[in-house]
Amino acid sequence: MLTIGKVARRVGIRPSAIRYYERQGMLQPTVRGANGYRTYSDDAVKLLLFVKRAQSLGITLKEIKPLLNLASQGQQPCSHVKQLARNHLREIDDKIRELQTLRNELRVLLRRKAGPPRGNEVCPIIEHGI
Repeated sequence: MLTIGKVARRVGIRPSAIRYYERQGMLQPTVRGANGYRTYSDDAVKLLLFVKRAQSLGITLKEIKPLLNLASQGQQPCSHVKQLARNHLREIDDKIRELQTLRNELRVLLRRKAGPPRGNEVCPIIEHGI
């Protein structure tokens, strides 16, 4: 059995995150030893590593919880993971397109020469592009 500090170090998260996952129902509450310390099994480490990896792929805790529920019922949630990945990939592709458009607009802006302001203009470089 591992203390919360050892689990946190193995997974690379803070003990407060482990307590948060417990409160959210993602990690089963642990047994406390006679000394009052929480103790965890290697399964808790594996689960937390899964959560951390899923988050690094852009999967939110709200999306991870049902995956863990399926796994706890003996079902592999891989088809659900693939659907989440498809959705996130679509969102990333949309964001990339938006960023490419913004990059092009900024390049155009940087090529403009600043003329004298007319009337109440703040910056002709920006306002003449409108």
